Amino acid sequence: MQSFTKHTLIAATALAATFHLTCVPQTAEAYLGEFEGADGYGSFLNEVSTTNAGAHGANAGGGTLATIPVNSGLWVKLQGPVYPTPGTAGGVAYATGHQNLDRTNPGTSDQALVITTNADGWSGAAQEYAYSVDTYDLGGANPATTGSDTIDISFWSCAQIVGSTDPASGLGAGTIGDTISFYDSSGNLGFSVGYRQPGTTTDYAATNVGSWVQSAVAVNPSTYHRWDITLDLLNDTVSIDIFEGATLTTLVSGAPLVNNMNNFTEMRFESTPGVNNAKIWSLDDFGMSVRPVPEPTSFALLTLGMLACGRRRK
Repeated sequence: MQSFTKHTLIAATALAATFHLTCVPQTAEAYLGEFEGADGYGSFLNEVSTTNAGAHGANAGGGTLATIPVNSGLWVKLQGPVYPTPGTAGGVAYATGHQNLDRTNPGTSDQALVITTNADGWSGAAQEYAYSVDTYDLGGANPATTGSDTIDISFWSCAQIVGSTDPASGLGAGTIGDTISFYDSSGNLGFSVGYRQPGTTTDYAATNVGSWVQSAVAVNPSTYHRWDITLDLLNDTVSIDIFEGATLTTLVSGAPLVNNMNNFTEMRFESTPGVNNAKIWSLDDFGMSVRPVPEPTSFALLTLGMLACGRRRK
């Protein structure tokens, strides 16, 4: 009976996806988002872990920007000093809405999210932030109840790891950095995406679905590239593509997650270690949408409706 139920749900997923695409309007993408004021982000040096970043604005429930107790909002600093506290080398680290680095309108007041490591110099550790996904990010769906859903995630990243052959970098071959990891509400890591520096001046896209694997896709540190992710929480699998330049490349297809995820509720952003205020990891234009699996009753009604349509045609 359990096997039949799972097969029924899998079949329902495929049929529901077809029905969703052809008969029902697409779920609107809410915002982590474009990191503008409407998405709940202040301008430069409104540190996200000390403001209600992502929780106010037209796209995030309304309200205005406010200073809050550190780590009491959607963003939590997990590693590194919190701005304006300096690190041991005297510099500051931060994640903030940042002008001039917007993907579609660079050099303007439009914003991207920028995470910098200018705290402890070349020997400093990476900065790490956690972000709690909310209903606005998922188009109205409750993150805690996504355990049987398929979630489509897309975002743009401009990242750079300074290689060991670059002057005074101090970073060795095999450095992994600028990573985003995906978690459930129980703290289970599903998978990660990021970049690997093999010891040259060229960085490569990398994925972690069990272990870090360097792809053959070299990334341009001066331009944005797009990650496209399909997270299937019914089957606990993930597919990952990257769009670099004019080419879309599949890096992972239907791979089992590192750990099964009960839902999708958190992302963790970890910068490259020791990149002395290179301010080059910029993130922009996040979009997420949820494709729920219909309940068995809904699936039965959908099937009957499709059969009725077929009989009517005959």
